[in-house]
Amino acid sequence: MYFMLIKKLRRHRHLLDLARADSGSIHFYLEPIILNELVTEIGGMAQQYNNRTINIETGAEKVIIKADINRLKQVLLNLIDNGVKYSEKEITIKVEKIKETAIIQVSDRGSGIPLAQQNRIFERFYRLDEAKCRNTGGTGLGLSIVKTLVEGMGGKISLRSQLGEGSSFIISFPVYCENLLC
Repeated sequence: MYFMLIKKLRRHRHLLDLARADSGSIHFYLEPIILNELVTEIGGMAQQYNNRTINIETGAEKVIIKADINRLKQVLLNLIDNGVKYSEKEITIKVEKIKETAIIQVSDRGSGIPLAQQNRIFERFYRLDEAKCRNTGGTGLGLSIVKTLVEGMGGKISLRSQLGEGSSFIISFPVYCENLLC
């Protein structure tokens, strides 16, 4: 009963977020965030909750971006949740800095997404497999919300997937440089 209520609340929150985004009234409270620390925290929480191996690769170099911490947590938890739903194996979350770009990559080793369907994956209400979605409770809103939130915070998201090998969602943000020292 409790988990059904949580799923219902999440679905309502997704619809509310999309309505706010459509009307231009979604607000972001951007602040400097150390991605290494956030990803370690979220990955640890998700591992406890899902009882699934989540590999976290953050490297030694601090990677700082400017984003809304609560919205970024929502994005990461949604991507991890998808990995748990659609993959039997471990999930990897990787943080790296390439020049002036911060990269967060959430990867699973599931069945992958067919190439013909990859360009639609971020559309509202789009679901790959209706039968599987009935079992997992998917609404087809999660990835649309993820994209809306990432872009609203000034980032970009893309997908790299191969059948039989899994999927990687790649989020990129400009690196935040305090006092122009990066």
